Amino acid sequence: MPESVEREVEVVPGYRGPPAVWGLQWSRPKIVVTRRGERQLAKAPGTPEFEEAWSLAHDDLSEYGFAWECMGTVGFWERRDLDHSVLRDVIDSLPDRAARREAEALRREEERREEAARREAEQRERDRAYIEGAREAARASLRGRRWSWAKTSLIDEAQELLARPELDRAHAGRLILLVDQAATNVGRSEKRTSQAHEPEMRRADDPAVQAAALEGVRHITLHDEDWASVQNGVGWSRSTTCDGHVLAGLDRLTIEQTSHALRLLRVHRKQLPGRIFLALFALRLPAAQATLSLSDAG
Repeated sequence: MPESVEREVEVVPGYRGPPAVWGLQWSRPKIVVTRRGERQLAKAPGTPEFEEAWSLAHDDLSEYGFAWECMGTVGFWERRDLDHSVLRDVIDSLPDRAARREAEALRREEERREEAARREAEQRERDRAYIEGAREAARASLRGRRWSWAKTSLIDEAQELLARPELDRAHAGRLILLVDQAATNVGRSEKRTSQAHEPEMRRADDPAVQAAALEGVRHITLHDEDWASVQNGVGWSRSTTCDGHVLAGLDRLTIEQTSHALRLLRVHRKQLPGRIFLALFALRLPAAQATLSLSDAG
């Protein structure tokens, strides 16, 4: 740090003056008295070489009288007892310090590059796994639940993406979005068919109807080879395909699920075998009325 000048006095012999280094053009030195004692002060405009030296050995140079002052001025505050040989050692050590700093900078740069390469490799692996996961999820959904995709255009889009030999992360994300949309459609159907469809609840309470309804939705599903993508009167329609496939995939139907199966099968009743149609929709007399009818017949 620059020292505070209290007063100036005449030049006194015994000072060696600033060293001739770093291209510094020193002014005529003068003796000043500071709170730390007498000093001989010389100043010079700063140079790039000094700035480099200062960056390498700020503390040591400051200890031996150098100061980097305001407006880019270099000050040399020389003590009468300054050991110039030690100062020279500091100055002579600067090339080695610069070399060590350069080597350290190169080492850090190499570490940075290695770390960047490692992170890049890890990101590539994450992307590869993400993309492969998206491909597999789309293939599995199209293979097992194509009916849940709702629109032929979405299926075509997914198949076009799957056909690409190279897929980027953005397109993989699109595949996952399409798969998620299909899964959402299934979830909606599962929720919808788990709640009672009141107009069919009385009929759905019959275990025989429950079994026939499951057989009926499986029969329609078996013939739904185009997943409702073609209006040909065979299989489910676009409005019934998701619910129909969800119900057909169950092991048994609850009363609520049966009520929805009946709702769907009424729409597609013409496709049902006569046996199933009669089991589902034949007129059923109340038990008491049926008994009375048999008595009258006797």
